[in-house]
This record gives sequence, C-alpha cells and structure tokens, in this order.
Amino acid sequence: MIPFLICITVILFFVTIIFIILNARKNKQINNLKENIENFIEGGEKAEYSTADSNFARLQNAVAELENLLLLEKSNSASQAKSNADFVADISHQLKTPLAGLRLYCEMEQSSTPTPYTEKELQLIAKMESLIFNLLRLEKIKSDAYTMDFTKHSLDEIIGEIIGNFKPLFPEKNFIVYGTADLRCDKEWIAEAIGNIIKNACEHTEANGSIVVSVSESENSVDLVIEDNGGGVPKEQLPLLFNRFYRADNAAPESAGIGLAISKAIFEKHHATVTAENSKDGLKITACFPIINANIKL
Repeated sequence: MIPFLICITVILFFVTIIFIILNARKNKQINNLKENIENFIEGGEKAEYSTADSNFARLQNAVAELENLLLLEKSNSASQAKSNADFVADISHQLKTPLAGLRLYCEMEQSSTPTPYTEKELQLIAKMESLIFNLLRLEKIKSDAYTMDFTKHSLDEIIGEIIGNFKPLFPEKNFIVYGTADLRCDKEWIAEAIGNIIKNACEHTEANGSIVVSVSESENSVDLVIEDNGGGVPKEQLPLLFNRFYRADNAAPESAGIGLAISKAIFEKHHATVTAENSKDGLKITACFPIINANIKL
C-alpha cells in the first residue's frame, strides 16, 4: 500500500511540475503578445507571425494579420487625405488670383465711385477668401501636412486662456469651468479646436447664456465636455454637426460651416473621439482623449 501511495505522490508531483512549466510558458507567451500589441499602438511595430501549430499561435497570427490590415487602412486613408488636400490646394490656387483681381477692382470702385453694393461685394469677397483658407487648412490637417508638437499641458489652463479671449467679445455670457487635467497635446492646435466649439456655443445661446466646460481625468482617458443652454439642435442634425459646410438652421449668417469640422480633425490627430448630443437645456459636445501609455489589463 505504501509503495502505491509513494508512486501516486511522485506522479502527482511531476504532473504539478509540468502544469507549472506549461502555465509559466503560457503566461510568457501572453506577456510577449501583450508587449507586441503595446509596441504596435505606441510605435507601429508589428507582431511576428508564428509557424507553430497551436491555438495560441493562431491567436498571435490573427493579431499580426489585424495589425497589417490596420496599417494598410491607415496608409490608404493617408493617401486619400493627401489626394483631397492636393485637390483643394489646386482649386484654392486657381481661385486666389481672380479673387485678388476682383477685390482690387472693387476697392478701386469704392475709392472712386462708391455704390451701395460696393461694401457688400468686399464683404462677400472676404468671406470667400476666409472659406478657401479654412478649407485648405482642414484638408492639410487631415493629410498630416502640419507638424504638431505634443507636450504635456494643463487642459484647464488652456481653457481659461480661451475664455479670457472670448469674454470681451461676449461680455454677457456666463462661462463656467469645472475640473482639472493634464493632456499631452499641441497647445496651439488644441486651443483652436476647443475655441471653435466654445465660439459656436456663444453664437447659439441668448445674450446671457451659459457655457459650461468640464474636464476630468481617469486612468485611461482625459474627458472634455462643453455644454450650453441654447436649446440644442434637432436630433436628426446631430450626426451632421462636424461635417464641412454644414450649417444648422439657427447658424449665424457669416458662418461657413468649417469651424466644427476643423475641431474634429484636430481632435482626431490627438487620437480623440468627439460626439454631440442634446442635453436638458442645449447642446453637449464631448471629446475623449485616450491616455496612450495606460496599461493594458489581461
């Protein structure tokens, strides 16, 4: 009986050792795959294909294939964006010369024989020039034509500076800022993106309207929420707000429908997602910035 128990104990011991070794090997494979995924997210380094015949090898090959597809899609998107930017640049170049000539003739007419229409003509030319400039900038942002300097900044301080610039323009508005968070961003570009949204909120609220800006930071993201009490927009228009040239029914007459599209493009260059929804009293726009160096939990 005793030799039998000893034999069983030895067998169980070796089975336990084998299980521990296999489990350690599996954990090592999981950690290696996790590290490969993190390297791909941070620097675009692809995972290697495995020639082994196992379920884990098939998982690793699926990850590698997915990374290849993502890189291909990124390359195709960049190529399309560059093509769009080149097209817009060509059109802009063709329009600038006749517009400059038209402005010159209008200014000459205004100085010599002004008419009730001359000033309006100059205003329309200025609007067209601004539209061409902003459209070209939008396409350049999408095609990575601009170099952005990503460093850590206090997001609430950036918002404070933006609001400080808007207060003289909208003295009766109530600006409220909640929260604090640090964000790795290009300060000038992110300030323009946020400023476009705040300006839009100012233009779509009553004289004494309120604009509330909230920032918060979690383990994996920094969230920015800009909310006004202007009554919001029809539900069917919400998905269209960030489209270029889209103007809401209550948009200002001088609006060209480019500002929010530029904001979205800038946010996306910061890897953020942006959404719009109606709140109780107005429009609520949320931008979520992922913290790229957050740990991936398995």
